[in-house]
Amino acid sequence: MMQQQPTWITPVLAFCLSFLFSVTLAPTLGLVAYQQYDFLILWVVTMLVLALPAMYMEVGLAKRAKSAPLQGLMQLTRDADVSTHWRVMSWLAIVTVPLFAGAIIHYANNAVMSQFALQFSPSIAILVLAIVAVALSMLPRLILLAVSAIAVLVYVVMGMLAEQGVWQWTGVSFAEWAKVVTLTLVTGALGLGVYWQSATQSLSTGTEKSPSTPIVLPIWIAQALGLLAMLWANQATTEVQDLALLIGALGLSGYLLQLVRAQLIQRQVALPIQALILLIPILIWALPISNVLYPILIVLGLVLCLAYAIFAGWLMKISHLRKSLNFKSEISYNLWRILIRIVVPVSIVVAMIAWLQLLFTV
Repeated sequence: MMQQQPTWITPVLAFCLSFLFSVTLAPTLGLVAYQQYDFLILWVVTMLVLALPAMYMEVGLAKRAKSAPLQGLMQLTRDADVSTHWRVMSWLAIVTVPLFAGAIIHYANNAVMSQFALQFSPSIAILVLAIVAVALSMLPRLILLAVSAIAVLVYVVMGMLAEQGVWQWTGVSFAEWAKVVTLTLVTGALGLGVYWQSATQSLSTGTEKSPSTPIVLPIWIAQALGLLAMLWANQATTEVQDLALLIGALGLSGYLLQLVRAQLIQRQVALPIQALILLIPILIWALPISNVLYPILIVLGLVLCLAYAIFAGWLMKISHLRKSLNFKSEISYNLWRILIRIVVPVSIVVAMIAWLQLLFTV
């Protein structure tokens, strides 16, 4: 039996996830001190036509499945009468979530070591922090999320109080579109099933026909605030900010690992396999291959978003998601269906092509 949790948990989680993921991937995306009006406009557009439909999709799938992604996708594939190969999506997300946890720990660790000019091995530090994150995952989720949220707020407030750069207009490029789509979907943690799982309890207490908008909008707004805060607060950092970043990363990593472990327990996965799934994606960041891992993380995030959009938009029965989403009008549902079937997949494919061009031109 799942423990009842307050409804505000998922929006707070969305803010922390969006901020910490975007700060972590900002250097890879070339978004350090990235203050451009045209980029901001593109981001607002993608939040409306990509992130919002994707969030509705995740809530619709959760309401239909009434269980966490790893278990729920088994039912959804049966309902849609499609190949069981589509269940690989949930397993890929299970591995990607701790990989993201390792990424934010790796970034925060590097920031602290650089700020304090520490001389010991970064690999040893990652190993120690990974053990700390696993240990923290045994704490109650409310404590982990509270620690992460307070640390993130400290970082954001101090960043906004610092001197800001000058905003300017620049030309829109093909590569910039890839950055915007990645910022919106991947750093927004869409496709990982985290919001799905975190909100499962509140979703399952209502009926499938209950409105989805009251669930979606608070999460989407919190996600947007987290991403927007990164653009304003992620400038030259102080010692206190970097320490807050590390504390927030550890708290959020513990939370994410606990979500993954809960799904593995629900599927009755053997304890040694659980340990491998939780630890290997984090410990791999101790290797000196972060320049390869960050792009891989971006591609995995985009692939997951694309796979879920195809599954929900093209393979699931129309009546199932119409009932789960319960829009007030047929026009709203048809608009969502166009966005999730065409706009979201095409945007992701274009972004992935742009990323491939960037990788081969480096």
